Amino acid sequence: MRKVVTRSQAKPLIFFGLLLIPTFVLCSQPGWESGSMLFFMVITAMLLTSNIEIPVHTTRTKKPDYSEAEARCIGALYGVPLLEELQKDAEKRYTSRVTLNVGGFLIPVLYSVMLLLGLTLLGKYPLPLLEVAMATLFLALLSYLLAEVKGGVGIIMPTYVGIFAIPLGFILAPADLPLALVAEVLIFVPAIFGILLGMLVVMITFPKEEVGSAFFNLGGVGSFYSMYLIAFLALILSNIP
Repeated sequence: MRKVVTRSQAKPLIFFGLLLIPTFVLCSQPGWESGSMLFFMVITAMLLTSNIEIPVHTTRTKKPDYSEAEARCIGALYGVPLLEELQKDAEKRYTSRVTLNVGGFLIPVLYSVMLLLGLTLLGKYPLPLLEVAMATLFLALLSYLLAEVKGGVGIIMPTYVGIFAIPLGFILAPADLPLALVAEVLIFVPAIFGILLGMLVVMITFPKEEVGSAFFNLGGVGSFYSMYLIAFLALILSNIP
């Protein structure tokens, strides 16, 4: 099973890990939102479980026609054992495994659902369901257009794609909704749902006879940092005075 923690991925992983230290100090300060520590625990759990994949499906896809030098180069660039996967057997097609990453898929999805349910049950502010749906669909379309199926690697999602949810969330936010809820419900939630929905559409529709990979890690290799970056930014935005 592939892992996000590879040599080429070590530097950003260490950076985001170190970034949690001052963030924890900030979340502990008086005046920060009461839900900040829970949000902090969520993004910490995302990082710690980013190397755990849960297989959910298998499919047949085409192996890329890379030379050994190309396979080594692409494998080093994306941090995947591409050459080993290509040489594993003589078949021209992969038996590809589709996996869900715990830190990049399951945890953010569950937390997003919790945020929506919590806002609904508390009843202090009405749930901006239409705005959430609009932002999610827009992020899904954007993610679908920007995603790339890279032969031997899987689905590549640009790290910056979730940032679009920030101005979009502020544009769609009701005037009386507090900043913390805008960041959580109209930035974080649509970004998570939109990116993952876009990836799922790519996974279903890409031409499997033309391109393929041994693994398709949803929320893992190729897309984890796009999820993590917007989660971290939403945490910071939710606590701006």
